[in-house]
Amino acid sequence: MKMLMREYDDIVSFQPQESRLDASQAVKFRDDLIQQITTGKIRILLNLSKVTFIDSSGLGAIISALRRVGVKGDVKLCCVADQIMEMLRLTRLDKVLEIFDSEEAGIANF
Repeated sequence: MKMLMREYDDIVSFQPQESRLDASQAVKFRDDLIQQITTGKIRILLNLSKVTFIDSSGLGAIISALRRVGVKGDVKLCCVADQIMEMLRLTRLDKVLEIFDSEEAGIANF
């Protein structure tokens, strides 16, 4: 999976460049995140502006990253499409993950 990565001091923004975060992409997505986490990047903002569809595998990859960063880190989301936001609400992940309208707002709230 192609992913754009930007660093803001100790915060890293990851922006998947694919429109779907499903079973065919989730393992690579999770592995890419975990690889960065193992190098010490534990304050992560996921910019989902290009993602229009996410399934349970994609959500599982995000939760894996959240668990891996532990209590010293955090995973936040930004630029979430309405249909993905609805899925986050249905699964109640909107109560677990902080979600922001823009990357700038997400970075400012770490």
